[in-house]
Amino acid sequence: MTPVRIALIYFSLATLWILLSDRLLFGWVADDSTSFLFWQTAKGWLFVGISSVLIYFLAAKLSGASARQLEMKRRHLNLLRRKAYTDYLTGLPNRRFGLRRARRMIRQAERVGSGFGMVLLDVDDFKRVNDNFDQRAGDELIVAVARRLERQLETGEQLIRQGGDEFMLLCAGVEGRHRIGRRVTTLQDSLAKPFELQGMELNITASAGIACYPEDGATLPELTRNSDLALHQSKRYKNCCTFYSPAFAETLLHRFDLQQRLSDALEQEALTVHFQPIYDTRLGRYTGAEALVRWPADDGAIPPSEFIPVAEQTGQVRTLGNFVLKRAFSQSAALMKELGVPLTIAVNISPVHFAGGRIVRDVEQALASTGIDPRSVILEITEGVLLNNVHEVSEWLHRLIALGVSISMDDFGQGYSSLSYLRDHPFRYLKIDRSFIQTLEHSPKDRALVEASVTMARALELKVVAEGVETEGQKAILRELDVDYLQGFLLARPMPAEDYRRLLQAESRKA
Repeated sequence: MTPVRIALIYFSLATLWILLSDRLLFGWVADDSTSFLFWQTAKGWLFVGISSVLIYFLAAKLSGASARQLEMKRRHLNLLRRKAYTDYLTGLPNRRFGLRRARRMIRQAERVGSGFGMVLLDVDDFKRVNDNFDQRAGDELIVAVARRLERQLETGEQLIRQGGDEFMLLCAGVEGRHRIGRRVTTLQDSLAKPFELQGMELNITASAGIACYPEDGATLPELTRNSDLALHQSKRYKNCCTFYSPAFAETLLHRFDLQQRLSDALEQEALTVHFQPIYDTRLGRYTGAEALVRWPADDGAIPPSEFIPVAEQTGQVRTLGNFVLKRAFSQSAALMKELGVPLTIAVNISPVHFAGGRIVRDVEQALASTGIDPRSVILEITEGVLLNNVHEVSEWLHRLIALGVSISMDDFGQGYSSLSYLRDHPFRYLKIDRSFIQTLEHSPKDRALVEASVTMARALELKVVAEGVETEGQKAILRELDVDYLQGFLLARPMPAEDYRRLLQAESRKA
């Protein structure tokens, strides 16, 4: 019932009361003025009493409704607050709560002159769990990790889920870096014990980055940035714990500068492709080359070991890879047309560029735009390409083979499952890692491994390439072992396209 309706009913009843009661009272005691005044007063008090009772009950009902409404609002606000500061998956405090808590700890530390530690803990290779199982399995692992870490917490420690597979640990009242280092190592050791996931035992490791207040940052932005830098350093090696160092910030600035310069260099096509010739032991001449990207700069050439990881981390590797594919293909196609001889061109493919199957479309476009014979192209991949999404990778490799190109297993011997990879995927070439070639003359074990690799390759109908040949002794042994192709500084160093052309011309004249 609305307030307006209640007021109208009250007004109507009061009007009837006044009109009817006066008429009845006048007819009853009209002759006695004293009685009339008495009952008139009594009637007034009765009206006031009844009105007061009605108003009381109405006010009580309104007050109760208001109280219930306020309680519902309070509960709703508490629920929203809990949702705003709680991670939906693990029930742990979330990043927003963690930052709020860290601000309070900074204010408290300023007042009492103490310190605390901020730890970022990240599960290593978590993507492989989602790739090999499914999203739900990944969520189950995150919850299991959270529960195990919670059980290890001590007084003054607050665990927060940052998001994804990353956790934050705030350690109040830390007396020294040594103590917090021990605590983090204990947590990492606890995570190293097997987890049961969908009926299987799963072993994981975790990397940690630590920044301490106030020595590693006097403000929250500094502290979070520096702990993240320390974590980034740990992730390079995995399963380790790293304290922040100012050198990390210098490395980050250098990396950012390199990223910007690389972007400009790719846009301006300031990079070049060099060719390292490959020697055919049966024909006794060069029959192709490996394309190697180089970056000349005003302050000196920047080595590939420095800018290629940056390209992989920042997503520029596809642009870089496409540049190398098109430049290497076009220059090789021009050389073959000019010299009238078939040549192979080998190009390294980054695992990052390979991911998602984008490499198939990129190679197809490079072949079409340069007009090179696909049979001349060798794509070199490492075992890193095959670590995730094995079935999809196999499909992409077969699609590349369908284009007419060949696939080579690069850096053979440095991985863990090379034999199964060679058996299950359409490789045509096997490239023995230079680490075995360099010790070939002095290590009977390495010679035996190279010999076994050649024998296995023959059984699988693969051609064998040995890289890193630097001495005549290595060359003689490899020819004795019947290796098909040799590559290294002894035979030829990487060179610009023009020098490569002159080398082939000189060899053609000798023939």
